[in-house]
Amino acid sequence: MAANTNCLEGVRCPQCGYQDHFFISGTSLFSVYDDGTDSHEDVEWDDASYIRCASCRHEGTLRVFRFELRKEEESDV
Repeated sequence: MAANTNCLEGVRCPQCGYQDHFFISGTSLFSVYDDGTDSHEDVEWDDASYIRCASCRHEGTLRVFRFELRKEEESDV
């Protein structure tokens, strides 16, 4: 499985190791009309955002899914 190099760089499921895609709660500013939404601006998320693995459904915060961050923390011990 190739490591991600864009939006999900350094992210993988801590339970099953899956890296392909995740469900992440984010925020954006939308144009909303009575009959629905139109365009939206960039979607943003951070380490405190909710994330769920699309493979095993493990969930938590994005910080817990950041492999590189966890690896650095372990080497500081």
